[in-house]
Amino acid sequence: MGTSYKYKRDASRLFIAVGEKGKRYKIYLPRESNPVIDGHEQAIDFIEQEDFQYTFEWKGKTFHCELVSRDQNKVCIYVNGVEYNYNLESLFSYIRTRIIATDATKVSGNQIKAPMPGKIVDIFLQEGDLVNTGEPILTLEAMKMQNEITADCDGVIQRIRVASGQSVMKDEVMVEIQSIDV
Repeated sequence: MGTSYKYKRDASRLFIAVGEKGKRYKIYLPRESNPVIDGHEQAIDFIEQEDFQYTFEWKGKTFHCELVSRDQNKVCIYVNGVEYNYNLESLFSYIRTRIIATDATKVSGNQIKAPMPGKIVDIFLQEGDLVNTGEPILTLEAMKMQNEITADCDGVIQRIRVASGQSVMKDEVMVEIQSIDV
């Protein structure tokens, strides 16, 4: 199992880089702060010099980086003259290829079931949204009390089986989450 990563609502800037020996790196490139690699913010200063050539400073050292080739999601870069090859994929592309390549019995999906009979008051997320463990998914009203139902794993909302205003019975499946192990 990989290390945990808290997904942002803007997952378009989250990438998975897989090296030649299968080592995976989770890279998040936020718009207004430093890059995050495997959950740790890195103080990296990027300076574009020419097309596809960069110089960056990291931990007091200067590195010259050049993108040599790119064929779909396969990239070859030189960093200080040393060649590195990666498959660089968006989070959604990585999940899609992982699901296709994995036997269906090995893909872990979690079902969020109603803990008691009640009525769905509000649904906070949509199918396809990223969710973190403990993040609220919906509100269930039972015996005039509103209960926040939260995610039990990090993942993607695969299917929402209920709607606002709908009544549910105890143990009825309300939401299916495709857990993410990156």
